[in-house]
Amino acid sequence: MGKQISIFVENKPGKISKITEVLKNAKINLRAMTIADSGSFGIIKIMTDNNQKAYNVLKESNFLVTLQDVVVVEIPDRIGSFHKVAKILEKNKVNIEDAYGFIKTEGVKAVLILKVKNVKIVEKILKESGYNVVEF
Repeated sequence: MGKQISIFVENKPGKISKITEVLKNAKINLRAMTIADSGSFGIIKIMTDNNQKAYNVLKESNFLVTLQDVVVVEIPDRIGSFHKVAKILEKNKVNIEDAYGFIKTEGVKAVLILKVKNVKIVEKILKESGYNVVEF
């Protein structure tokens, strides 16, 4: 199971650098990030090498943050790999509420981060389908 940190911020210059400064000063390595714009505000989702510590230092720095369980699954870095996961979850009536990913090893391995209602059930489904679900 993975942990994802969501940070609600005003959409203004300097907000991202303040977040990355807090992480840098706490010696936390940023591993994945996505930003969703919604006009005047945005949601930044991150994963780090120490998500609990990152959550704590960001909260202590007065950022509005949440820590959520997510599914982190390795897939081949090939066309159609995400589609296979999506079809497995569709077959099991699982809704993917949010997703993003990154390449771990180009041409070999990618990582999907999935927000779903029941992380443990989805992890079980994916493991039984031959996927490697990882801690993050």
